[in-house]
Amino acid sequence: HIYAAGDVKGGLQFTYISLDDYRIIKSALYGNQSRTTDNRGSVPYTVFIDPPLSRVGLTSKEAAAQHYDYTEHQLLVSAIPRHKINNDPRGLFKVVINNENNMILGATLYGKQSEELINIIKLAIDQNIPYTVLRDNIYTHPTMAESFNDLFNF
Repeated sequence: HIYAAGDVKGGLQFTYISLDDYRIIKSALYGNQSRTTDNRGSVPYTVFIDPPLSRVGLTSKEAAAQHYDYTEHQLLVSAIPRHKINNDPRGLFKVVINNENNMILGATLYGKQSEELINIIKLAIDQNIPYTVLRDNIYTHPTMAESFNDLFNF
């Protein structure tokens, strides 16, 4: 067998993809071969501009192309209390929800600390946690994470 990891194998070129490639190769060589690129889950990414832009899963356009019955909900960062502490009202958070089962299909977060928040949404997608769990969770205040109470409130 020949194994390749990181940028040389093609596909997404992120440091954390290289780390997961290592996990897959380790599973193939020394484990039970259970970890594969097919079960690595959704891959989030962030463009570190100011403010950061983060994405995971499907956009509404992609959900429509795949014939999902979906809802897109948006929240301006200026509506999040933490923006006053961050002194930065710029940005928009968007989520795409499957209307049939309340699962999160994707998210695009443009705003301060989106690089952290996107990982919570990735976890919910991968673990099949409905959006209502994020909506109804109790978050510390004032944080950007508490925006999920409003972002998922529709």
